[in-house]
Amino acid sequence: MNVRPLSNLPRRLILFFLTMALSGCFNGSPGDIFDDYQTKIARVQDADELEDSWKFESLPRKRELFIEVPSLSIGLIDSYQLRQCGLFNLIAERNSVLGKVADEFRNYDYQVALIKGIGKCLSVNELDISIVELLKDIEQQKLTQLPLHKWNLIYTSEAMQSQMRSSQWLRADIGDQVRQTSDALKHINKALDAPLVSGKTTEVQEVLEKSSTLGDLYYSLARASVELDTITQQLTTFDANIICGKQRDTTKFRYLNNVFEQQYIGQVQPYMAQLDGYYQQLAPQLAMFDAQSELHSYYFPIQDAHQAFRTSTRRHVDYWQKLFERCERKVGR
Repeated sequence: MNVRPLSNLPRRLILFFLTMALSGCFNGSPGDIFDDYQTKIARVQDADELEDSWKFESLPRKRELFIEVPSLSIGLIDSYQLRQCGLFNLIAERNSVLGKVADEFRNYDYQVALIKGIGKCLSVNELDISIVELLKDIEQQKLTQLPLHKWNLIYTSEAMQSQMRSSQWLRADIGDQVRQTSDALKHINKALDAPLVSGKTTEVQEVLEKSSTLGDLYYSLARASVELDTITQQLTTFDANIICGKQRDTTKFRYLNNVFEQQYIGQVQPYMAQLDGYYQQLAPQLAMFDAQSELHSYYFPIQDAHQAFRTSTRRHVDYWQKLFERCERKVGR
């Protein structure tokens, strides 16, 4: 019997997994498929199931994330010169009852509109020197404060809190929801990165309020990593129970190979592939969650969760690669 070299096995494994993912179907809840996978492995090994001690790091409370921004008063709202450049009405609206209870999205849009309005006023040559100096000072302070308002929008607005707060598995086949979330985040990023030339953040506020795509994805990536790490540990801890070689009873290996085909390739891997695909759709918009230690110690760790997810997947694939090499099993057979 001729055995082909296995040096290119990792690449062949990945290609095989991707091919199977396209044709595989996902049934049941994600938690169940991981549980079933480990249970069947343990039965073949004739071993106890290992347990994890994972504790999910949920989004902190709003009050723990909110950054207080000092208020700046413009005491010239009765000035005719401010009326001429449109700033009077904007300030009056802000000082109304509704303006004082504006959420973080409307507050951010107001801050941007105020900076634009001040710029417009400063372009009016008829302004008194004293007013010009005051407006320049306020403009500079508002520009300095804008990152604080950005932070509060991202982390303390009801819409973004709803979007990021979750402790449940992401459902399969929600491509439209992920696309809508990605489009909304793209709009927010433009508004945050180039506020003076972009649209209002409130234009996509409702889309973000109505789902928890980011929170579900973060939880699912983190939970899947823990589940897969535990299963990998199960496999490696009791690896000696799986016997291979000529003139040996390879029954357990054949059974374990069936578990690999039916549970990992048929159930677990397709769901993992969907999670990774959804993350890749959202990834270009996730820079808003990069650490900003100069503002706050917290950051939404979805990118860290995805990195851990990929590491866990590689470790798991490595085990199967080594087992197949040891037992001279060809991928695809």
